[in-house]
Amino acid sequence: MRTFSTILTLLMIAPFGLFAQTGPGGVGSTNGSSNLILWMNANNIAGSNGSTITSWADASGYNHNFTSGNGATLSKPAQNGNAALTFNGTSDYFERAYTAALSPTNFTIFSACNVTSSASYKAIYSNRDNDVVLGNTAGFILYAGPAIDDWSFWTGSTGNPWDQIFSGVSTAGNWASQMISFDNSSGTKELSMQRGTVYTNTGVTVTPNGAQPMRIGAGNNEAAPDFYFDGSIGEIIMYNTVLNDAQKIIVENYLSAKYDYVLNSEDLYEQDDNTNGDYDFDVAGIGRIDAANQHTDSKGNGIVRILNATGLDNDEFLLWGHDNGVQQAVNNSDVPAGVASRFARVWRVNEVNTAGSPVDVGSIDMQWDLSGFGAVTTSDLRLLIDTDNDGIFADETPIAGAVSLGSGIYAFNGVSAITNNLRFTLATTNLLQTPLPVTLTMFNAVPVNKNNVLVSWQTSTQFNNALFTVQRSKDNINWEDVKTITGAGNSNDILNYAVTDETPYNGISFYRLKQTDINNVHSYSVIKTVNLNKTGKFNINVYPNPVVQLLTIKADEDELQRVSIYNMQGQDLSKLVTLQKISPAQVNIDVSNLKPGMYILKTNSTVQKITKQ
Repeated sequence: MRTFSTILTLLMIAPFGLFAQTGPGGVGSTNGSSNLILWMNANNIAGSNGSTITSWADASGYNHNFTSGNGATLSKPAQNGNAALTFNGTSDYFERAYTAALSPTNFTIFSACNVTSSASYKAIYSNRDNDVVLGNTAGFILYAGPAIDDWSFWTGSTGNPWDQIFSGVSTAGNWASQMISFDNSSGTKELSMQRGTVYTNTGVTVTPNGAQPMRIGAGNNEAAPDFYFDGSIGEIIMYNTVLNDAQKIIVENYLSAKYDYVLNSEDLYEQDDNTNGDYDFDVAGIGRIDAANQHTDSKGNGIVRILNATGLDNDEFLLWGHDNGVQQAVNNSDVPAGVASRFARVWRVNEVNTAGSPVDVGSIDMQWDLSGFGAVTTSDLRLLIDTDNDGIFADETPIAGAVSLGSGIYAFNGVSAITNNLRFTLATTNLLQTPLPVTLTMFNAVPVNKNNVLVSWQTSTQFNNALFTVQRSKDNINWEDVKTITGAGNSNDILNYAVTDETPYNGISFYRLKQTDINNVHSYSVIKTVNLNKTGKFNINVYPNPVVQLLTIKADEDELQRVSIYNMQGQDLSKLVTLQKISPAQVNIDVSNLKPGMYILKTNSTVQKITKQ
């Protein structure tokens, strides 16, 4: 077991800090401040199966959205329940104008795709060079690099200028992942397919060839796209650094679980297999190859974060995912004595080395993000671990001792019962105090003019939900009902709600959401503060309104410190627009990515409606 000082040293040298754990597999962050600079995830695209998609939003937090090109066809579901974009091989592609941030000196890129067996060319093009071809009918599809002679993949015949790295290896017609990285300090490039044979080369010289656009689904012959991709793309992930070996393995295992294919090596997470129960959702992990190659803190897309492993030694990994069960405390039969109910959702782990043999990473801290679950009494929470691996929690001893970290985060520290193959979940001892009911993914309250407040919320799951009641307060002590609407009962779909308070208080007031189930058990959301000035004048000028593309906002400098755009359901769409600060008193917003309709523009203290034509 390592000492505290040793653990602290290891955390300090890790490329990603403690904040960075919400990216793919828990590598990188989605807050727009980490090394994750591009995350194109087809699951995030709104639209129906078979619809044409012409804009693909970046989920990295940097808003590197692809809004030009002919687009592609949305397939829902395409693979293992996940969406993908299907490209026709002749004209489909996405394009983004040259962006310096997407042309870094060092980088690591992953893709998850299915190349049509009969396709001739496959290309994902980066703005490093003007002539990029990727592969032939053998099926390699990722290209993102500085020079054709140094960076292309080629599985075809001899005599071509491209590196013939994977000759005879084909994934055509099947889902697979590809990885490419480049370390400018040593001139080292690394290429692999499905964590198979890793091709490396050193002493490579990088000479960017102008500010070319970046394309997904096509190559670039100067200004015209060519070498069109034929097949489906589910995900593209890009970092502006060379990930260490542990991080590469974790991201590859995240992709293989999600898109249901087997890695050629270092396939560490096996709980995604059908025989193990298909725990292939929101896979994340921590791990260590050696002191220079480790990742010690991960959360990923889910609500479980694991960090501070006390015995994470060389060649040791801990990866986890869940079965996509209802994320609510609705299972009151398979629970031990003293527990009222548990999540229907269950997580499962692999704690192994790169050969797949069991290891022990020591005790861990497990943090649960319950910010969307209403009222929680910390002492009611219990961690359940299926220590005998029989698939039953009723015969286990509940683990108490949760601590509140604030902002809806609760931790079980020093957990030592987690070992390879085991399941775990979260439970409550008191359904009245801590019901863990509706999964509330968003709650917001904003003024829409001088006389109205829009209250909106979103749920991802509901169980036995009878009513939603919007409440307001002048003093945050005494509450009154504004409006009550009927809940969905039972639902696993994302549902959006909105009500308007037409008689709000003047000045500062408070809003919260009360959720009541069919048994009259209720819980409350977080509290939102609204400052409404019914008599004062808003010192802000917004034009043109309606707007087609460019919206201009002129106001005091303080008023423009915060500028965001919401839809009428209260969802923040700021990632879909481009903000440009012209001066301290003027901000321009490119809203061309927004669909026609009504939106809410919010500055530091004012809110007003705008219409996108």
